[in-house]
Amino acid sequence: MREFRVGIIGCGGIAQNVHIPGYQKLESVKVVACCDVVESVAMKAAEKFGIPRYYTDYSKMLEREKLDAVSVCTPNALHKEPTILALESGAHVLVEKPIATSAEEGAAMVRAAKKAGRILIVGFQERFNPYGMVIKRFVENGDIGWIYYNKAVYLRRRGVPTWGAFLDKKLQGGGALIDIGVHALDLAMYLQGFKKPVSVLGKVYTLFGKSEEAAQANAWGPWDPSKFEVDDNALGVVNMEDGSTLILEVSWASHLKSTGSFNVILRGTKGGAQLDPLEIYMDKNGVAADVTPILHGKKPDWREQSYMKIQRFIESIIAEKPLYAPGEEGVIVQAIIDAIYKSSQTGRVEPVNIPPM
Repeated sequence: MREFRVGIIGCGGIAQNVHIPGYQKLESVKVVACCDVVESVAMKAAEKFGIPRYYTDYSKMLEREKLDAVSVCTPNALHKEPTILALESGAHVLVEKPIATSAEEGAAMVRAAKKAGRILIVGFQERFNPYGMVIKRFVENGDIGWIYYNKAVYLRRRGVPTWGAFLDKKLQGGGALIDIGVHALDLAMYLQGFKKPVSVLGKVYTLFGKSEEAAQANAWGPWDPSKFEVDDNALGVVNMEDGSTLILEVSWASHLKSTGSFNVILRGTKGGAQLDPLEIYMDKNGVAADVTPILHGKKPDWREQSYMKIQRFIESIIAEKPLYAPGEEGVIVQAIIDAIYKSSQTGRVEPVNIPPM
């Protein structure tokens, strides 16, 4: 097998903790260059991982390196331009979630991928959650029936990310909703087969961000309440074209019994399912039955799931088709996020506008 030449755009935490080591675990894959607008960050990443060359201008990297694949690991608002330029250079692209800060930007990225004949995948690693993969098999086998109710939950008690650009609204496009809400929303949409969303009633809040007490109690260190400008809680009710409903609950900070929870709950006409704890509910031989699937081996953590997305991205290039999370689905997820933010601003039910791709 030929060697795949990979470049990294954005050398922050997600690149150094997931993308670069993920590629370096694979045979026939070599990270040949990395880029960051902060030269010291790019240089240190290159030194740490033995990457031959580093850049501060991704256009120069794309021009000189002739890359097969690129990971875009920049802040959300900076996904569009490097992704499109990488696609136009002939590289396949894995862009970190969310696809962009608006569905319109994401759709432009999808169009660029189609025009270039390249693959564009969004880095939703929760699709590799083994419990979710079990539920997906039950759904696809028809055991759940028509799913009329879908609840996606990602809650943290005191888990505000205080590093990088997470609290910068201009760079990230929002807070908890666009950061971790997309993970729960994408998995819920994926498990039910990406139904078409038509309208949303949503609300986002900044409930703890301005609190000095909450800032000091944060698990990942304090923040400056005077500079907190993004949402820390969000709720959404999404109506689907087939009449079903999806409910989304998200928080970076909330008064919970535990440190937090990540869950998807499905209710269908033939059965139900829950991610955590993993359970399937159905009628069997005339009685109500609870099924507890047994998975052998240790459940992979988020980092191992993230390595899986890197591997599947390379496998997608070999297969010449997206094997998970194609850009089109990333746009649908972002369109729902956009509608939740807009609904919160207007106080009305907002249509979900999915731009042409």
